[in-house]
Amino acid sequence: MIRFYILLFMLTAFILLGCAVYIGTKHTIKYSKLSIAIIQLFIVAIVTCLSYTYAIATHDIRQAEYGYIIYFAGVDWILISFIFYARQYTKVWLDSYASPIFTTTIAVFDNISLFTNVKWHHAFWLDAKFLNPGEWFYTFSINDYYYVHLIFCYIMVAIIIVIFLKKTIQTSGFHRSRYLSILIMFMGIILLNVLYLFFDFPIDVSICFYAIGAVFVGYYSLLYNPKTFVEYMLTTITERMECALISFDENDNCIYSNQFANRMFAPTGDKRVYEDRFRKWKAGRDANSISNTSFNQLYNINGEEYRFDVHFNKIYDKRGYYCGCYLSFYDVTGDFIAYEEEKYRSSHDSLTGALNREAFYEEVKNMLHDNPGVEYIMVCCNIKGFKLVNDMFGPDEADKLLIRCADTIREKIKTGSTFARLEADRFAVLMPKSRYTEELFMTGMNKVSNYLNNAHYRMVILVGVYEIFDREAPVISMVDGAFLAIDSIKDSFKNSIAYYGDMLRHEYLTEQKIIAEFEEALQTGQFAMFLQPVVNMDKRVVIAEALVRWIHPDRGIIAPASFVPLLERTGYIYKLDTYIWEQAAKRLAYWSSLGETDLSLSVNISVKDFYYIDLYETLVGIVEKYSVDPRRLKLEITESIFMNEKERQIEILNSLKEYGFLIEIDDFGSGYSSLNMLKEVPADILKMDMAFLSMDKNVKKGRKIVNTIITLAKALGMMVIIEGVETKEQVDYLTGTGADYLQGYYFDRPLPVRRFEELYLK
Repeated sequence: MIRFYILLFMLTAFILLGCAVYIGTKHTIKYSKLSIAIIQLFIVAIVTCLSYTYAIATHDIRQAEYGYIIYFAGVDWILISFIFYARQYTKVWLDSYASPIFTTTIAVFDNISLFTNVKWHHAFWLDAKFLNPGEWFYTFSINDYYYVHLIFCYIMVAIIIVIFLKKTIQTSGFHRSRYLSILIMFMGIILLNVLYLFFDFPIDVSICFYAIGAVFVGYYSLLYNPKTFVEYMLTTITERMECALISFDENDNCIYSNQFANRMFAPTGDKRVYEDRFRKWKAGRDANSISNTSFNQLYNINGEEYRFDVHFNKIYDKRGYYCGCYLSFYDVTGDFIAYEEEKYRSSHDSLTGALNREAFYEEVKNMLHDNPGVEYIMVCCNIKGFKLVNDMFGPDEADKLLIRCADTIREKIKTGSTFARLEADRFAVLMPKSRYTEELFMTGMNKVSNYLNNAHYRMVILVGVYEIFDREAPVISMVDGAFLAIDSIKDSFKNSIAYYGDMLRHEYLTEQKIIAEFEEALQTGQFAMFLQPVVNMDKRVVIAEALVRWIHPDRGIIAPASFVPLLERTGYIYKLDTYIWEQAAKRLAYWSSLGETDLSLSVNISVKDFYYIDLYETLVGIVEKYSVDPRRLKLEITESIFMNEKERQIEILNSLKEYGFLIEIDDFGSGYSSLNMLKEVPADILKMDMAFLSMDKNVKKGRKIVNTIITLAKALGMMVIIEGVETKEQVDYLTGTGADYLQGYYFDRPLPVRRFEELYLK
């Protein structure tokens, strides 16, 4: 009989070990605190089970006593481990650390007391117990201290029962069974242990139930999910999802639809509605060929249009057999409307509702590509002096005028045409050539121009017409052609229409050729720096102005007037300016290596340079690259740079001046120079053009103006350069005016760098 119990307890230990290994190696749970608590509980139970087995198996009284001591101590640690497990599993008193520390401390003292039993036997002593003749084992008899041990153990049992009862009461009905099952199992083991201790059972059979308890704990703690709970959760989730869910079995019978689906497609709840729609959707399709797919579809529900993202998915069992499918419908109507509105806003002018520039260019390309047999023309128009409308009538009236322009164009053009507001008062229309008539546009122009006409202002609308002869040309070229035609009539004071003809085409093609060749010319060094000397009053060259010439391999030297204005207009000028600045800095560095450090160069700054590059970083980077004193690279500006964003440009110039550059105001007196410019611009040198004074007429007045400007500049601490000096008479006069430097053809024309160095470099 003893052997049977020994084998049974060994099997129990083996089952406990198997459960611990399974939990410890299962990858989905092995790192959780709960699994650690369970493994700890199983290990302590294994030790306790084996120690009790050894105690009843040995016939050595001292070894049997140690076996019982470890068994009693093991019961302490089983209960402490169970408390730890219960707290992790139920989350009851999880944040309370006082109780575990208290029970662990008492358990340590209790274990120490149990181990001293070998000497004093204050807890128990051993007696031989005979089951039948020849079969016996050592059993224990209780002494006084053992009751202290029992009280401690039953306090921990009470704590465990309270934890599980509290969780059972507080949890939902779905989960109550998982906690009650473990509680009942635990109380059954305790009951068997009580029967063993107090009712003279020879063997502690409660140990046999450790294995059953291990299976309970592992299954209910880590693997068990009530089927009713899973179904409830899935149903609740699907009912609350912001999409319609409809599922069908293998025979296309509707087996489930959530509330969202019922509200949208079948308010009566009749599932035949879904089945009919599903069969129609599958009609004409091979059932085996319909795989998981997604699509966007428009539905008319109760007279309103809804757009859905629909996802169709098949469901297969583990063996790969088809068992059903489901469709999910996500209402994206709001997103689609928002997308369409955003798409409209991004492609249309917010004021007039016309296409904007980018969308118009794209639409024109598509129309030309899709209609190869249709001849088209580009018609552009603008309001002459539109800024006056803003100034005289205010922005609101100006906006109303633009809206009227767009409405009139929309009214005049038909299907097959498109139009856009390019910017401000500039509109463009693409239309079939067969529909264009001057009368059509003159009627519309007169209608719009009469909108604001009064005694003080007469509106003039100019129209340019460009016939599209190259459909592959950039759309911007077509628009530019129409506006070139407008430029040819810009002085007109009545509504007018102009056509892009041969002369304009030749001018346009020439400009396009220059633009096309510009990049290659820049890279191959076709642009050469020329230097024109600037002399002081001792006739010694101290400054040179850096100018540019295009040395074309086929056409020879091209004058700046043929390409600089075009580069200014298109914005490419910043590349040429940067190139000349670097050439100038490189030359200054070369001169310094020869010992010439007094000679300076002045370079031109275009208004486009302020917008296309970081002017400060570029210029500072160049002088630092070649180790050039910034005072030797003078920067020439004109008043045109202050036409827009004056404060920003002045801030940049101040930064350059602080770094060490000298600022020159160029062409002062040749245009509409303002004295405000002298007051606001941080300039060091005033460069005055003699061309604004005719020295052969009103000589006295001219000289007084020159003297006054020079005196004013000196009073402001500025040096003065007089350029455009061409005669000895001018030189003789200017010598006594107080000017600092003179420049002009009288001294020398712009020269190639090498020629300049031969003549003027020391």
